[in-house]
Amino acid sequence: MIKKMEIISCTAIGLLYVFGAFANSNTPKEEEFDINSIQMMEEEIEIDLGFDAAKYLPEDFNPYAYPQDVEGFNYIDENDFFELGFDPEKHLPEGFDPYIKVAK
Repeated sequence: MIKKMEIISCTAIGLLYVFGAFANSNTPKEEEFDINSIQMMEEEIEIDLGFDAAKYLPEDFNPYAYPQDVEGFNYIDENDFFELGFDPEKHLPEGFDPYIKVAK
């Protein structure tokens, strides 16, 4: 009698295990995400400089063209200080700060 109960319980546990292992195989597949389905919204930003910048550019100026003559650029290193030959603090007002905006 015990052998018969052991066989039935082992068979039941085995069937539950097998059904549990294959339970996810019958689920419907999800659709793959298509990146082309996204709609892009671009906002055009206009910057007003307060003057016509085209007047100050060369005639054939193309901002997207690769520069042909790189040696024509003047490189200024901000750490290169030059000697004036005198102390400019003597000629400035007391408490002068060049970074403070003066109200008119």
